[in-house]
Amino acid sequence: MNYKKSLFAFAALVVSLASCGDETAKISSIPTDGFTVNGEKPRVVVMTDGEIDDHCSMVHFLLCSNEFEVDAIIQTNSIFQRQGWSSIHWIEKQLDDYEVVYPNLKVHSADFPTPDYFRSVLFLGDEDSTHLGQARVPYVPGRETEETLDPTPWPKTPGSDKIVDLLLEDDPRTVFIQAWGGGNTAAKAFQVLKDEHPADYERAVKKAVLYNIWYQDGGGQYIEKFHPDVTMLNCNSFAGTWNYNSQRYTRGFAEELLHKDHGPLAANYVQGDISEGDSPSFFYNMDNGLRSYEHPTYGGWGGRFRKVEGLKNVWIDTGKGSYSRWIEYVNRDFEARLNWCVTPKYEDASHRPDIEIVSGLEITVASGDTVVIEAIVSSSGRGTGGMTQWWQYEEAGTYGGYVDLHPSFNSREPNARNTVTFVAPRVDVPQTIHIIAETSAGRNPSLAAFKRVIVTVQP
Repeated sequence: MNYKKSLFAFAALVVSLASCGDETAKISSIPTDGFTVNGEKPRVVVMTDGEIDDHCSMVHFLLCSNEFEVDAIIQTNSIFQRQGWSSIHWIEKQLDDYEVVYPNLKVHSADFPTPDYFRSVLFLGDEDSTHLGQARVPYVPGRETEETLDPTPWPKTPGSDKIVDLLLEDDPRTVFIQAWGGGNTAAKAFQVLKDEHPADYERAVKKAVLYNIWYQDGGGQYIEKFHPDVTMLNCNSFAGTWNYNSQRYTRGFAEELLHKDHGPLAANYVQGDISEGDSPSFFYNMDNGLRSYEHPTYGGWGGRFRKVEGLKNVWIDTGKGSYSRWIEYVNRDFEARLNWCVTPKYEDASHRPDIEIVSGLEITVASGDTVVIEAIVSSSGRGTGGMTQWWQYEEAGTYGGYVDLHPSFNSREPNARNTVTFVAPRVDVPQTIHIIAETSAGRNPSLAAFKRVIVTVQP
């Protein structure tokens, strides 16, 4: 019996204890502590415990890998997969199958890493079952427990060494570490940085963002307590949105696009419907124009987060709505990427359109000003460009209300200019308003693109 699968009822308890909000939860002040990407692709590290849904997430991750700078894939364990699964070489098998479809993938994006590059960044992390803690259910973020892990006597692993090396680099960009399973390998890395590199420790750990699919071992609470400068994002609401049986209506999708005529990599997706509970961790870093990886409160395909009270850098998702509103977009994008595997000509596949915001993505205005935002949309791939929709992501801004948006021109023509105007509201203190430009292009499937414009209104 899959122990993790039997614990989905427990997820409701975790969410009720630690994430009582939903997608309507607001932030109270303008964020000033965002993540650093310097206009480049997000740097990502995957830690996977090899559970069945990890196999599915890995297929999806490899097909999205052109969106990231993949620094490492590390095989670990968890309280659910206590011995890990590196011994069955499942990732190596997927990379062999990725190699088969790679010639087609690189037609659709030259940024897909080579199979040999992936093999060079595959590492073994901690799969010792005594390095997990005593709990048999997920740990609750921010909740004290009687036991605390101490990684000090644990041996280093190639995976923990790689994390140390990445964080010690002079590169100031944030390193997004995805914990599909437990966090013990990262915990060891942070302990080594603190004890063996004290002069660089603070700089190094401040670059780390650990996106946790639950706390699947005691590593999360150890990091909270002893390494508070590490940013911890906690995804609880994958349960009910992306986990086992959450999308039963996608069985036809799986049959047609994963299990039939889409190449050997897709065939590794062993579930009968979309079932990949770990995928929100890399959805968070998708460069779709929503800029979600710039700050936890912004929101996007990988959820939106609020800070856990009393903790310096611990965040928890605002509820299922912060994921479910994007599922259709994600699955259409996945469909297109699966088609790329078996489509050798660029023009025969769908690709995301491009949106350019003429005024820039950050605008500062005064109360009462008329705000004009202009977008230029160009199509990529099959079909014509779609009309631009403008909408306010109200929950992501600090301004407590909606503004009246007036699209002044809309066209499906290539490179058409589309504008929206509104009057900046009266405010007593600076407030932010998040405006989203959304368009779609292509057919079978039609793919969406976004641009987020953050308008700061001064009194």
